Amino acid sequence: MAKTFWILLRRYCLESTLIGPQYFYLYSDYVSRCFWALSSIIGMSLSGYITWLLYCRFLETPTQITIESQFDSLKNMPYPTITLCSPTQNSVSSVKYFNKSLVDGELTINLEDTLPQLRGFYEFVSELNEGDLMQLQNVLELNRFTIPEVMAKTSQSCERFLKRCVFENKLYDCKELFQPIITSYGYCCAFNSKYYFDGKRITLNPLFKNYTINIVGFLSSLMVISDFEPDEVMVTDISEFPADSESLLVEPNGEAVLLLRVIFTYCSEDVRALPSWSRECNFENEQRLPFFRYYRNSDCYHSCHIEAVRKACHCELFFVPNFNVQHTCKLTHISCIMGIKRNMSSWIMPDQCICPRDCEFRKYSVDLTLGNFDAIPYLIKPYLINTGLTLNESTTILNFVFPSPVYVKQKQETVLSIIILLSNLGGVFGLFLGCSGISLLEINFYIYKGIKSHIFAAREKRRNRVDS
Repeated sequence: MAKTFWILLRRYCLESTLIGPQYFYLYSDYVSRCFWALSSIIGMSLSGYITWLLYCRFLETPTQITIESQFDSLKNMPYPTITLCSPTQNSVSSVKYFNKSLVDGELTINLEDTLPQLRGFYEFVSELNEGDLMQLQNVLELNRFTIPEVMAKTSQSCERFLKRCVFENKLYDCKELFQPIITSYGYCCAFNSKYYFDGKRITLNPLFKNYTINIVGFLSSLMVISDFEPDEVMVTDISEFPADSESLLVEPNGEAVLLLRVIFTYCSEDVRALPSWSRECNFENEQRLPFFRYYRNSDCYHSCHIEAVRKACHCELFFVPNFNVQHTCKLTHISCIMGIKRNMSSWIMPDQCICPRDCEFRKYSVDLTLGNFDAIPYLIKPYLINTGLTLNESTTILNFVFPSPVYVKQKQETVLSIIILLSNLGGVFGLFLGCSGISLLEINFYIYKGIKSHIFAAREKRRNRVDS
């Protein structure tokens, strides 16, 4: 058996397409054989090393994103969620409202001084009076006010904040297009959002209507006229909870044109087949978030913040969907919440807040252009002139425009597909060993020859034994 193996190996080396082993047997002198043996070993080692580097490259970056098309039509693509937030989160009318509504309990504090401290849920407040907040909390509980209700009552309503709305050249009542919502910026108004504030909590809107893009250009944009100071504008995908990943601050007393552009990224089937730890991204159904039905990267970071507050302050912030009303943070927790914001890195550790990027997503970019009202009388905008609308120093006109009818479509695919892998391996082994697909077939052929010779020799041996 051993003799047959060496005979077949010699025949393979002499007759195959592998150059090194062939020359090893053709030239029988010592120097030539040492040279070709060493060359074959070095070639095999380099081939194995480069193959290992190729494998490490795949483990490090298994996927890549390439531009598939820059001219796909925007038609029927969902509008983004556009969230407008007013910085006036404590209005004068709210003070009057609570002075009349808080009938139970003894209210000895000045609401004009205390209510502005409630902004500590969203931002840093310079001075906090813990005693006043505790007394106000007790009075609110006696009058059966929840914290989300209080925050909604102290802020400007969408009806007061938004003066006029025009969508695709049609005048709308703003409450038909915008729904109230509480975000990390406070009480806001959202267009095309599946989430809304129902007066008690944030929940999914059962009557949600998804607006899709039918026409583009300046004359068919979404135009909103708002009042009362600067506007915080957030543009997100409809599947995400409004966040500040793409946000702008728009100054009053002028007209703003916000040019929207979309990049859509999807995955190939090869990427879908990879485990999540390899592709380093999540599909919407691969990770369960505490307050959200589906996974989104921005929602995951939002959940990390809520979880940090829950661990430190033993309560839940109210600007997420499906929060527990019984565990809502109270006014007495504001100082704790602000402390977490000051030392966010101490409470949200990278190994605890693991939020892979989204595998498939729509990304919106916004370019902002600002102008004054001097040219308003000369513009073809029937919704602005001769309608009784007064433009003052606190007014802002917002135009959300898709300037182009197309969007960029990106594809996330594997760095090494089967075709690319075979091509790379073929190039490596062909470069160092002269090996090809024929060489692999030759190995199978000589294995077959060896098995055939072994069977033939066994039969001959058995036949000779019978004859003797």
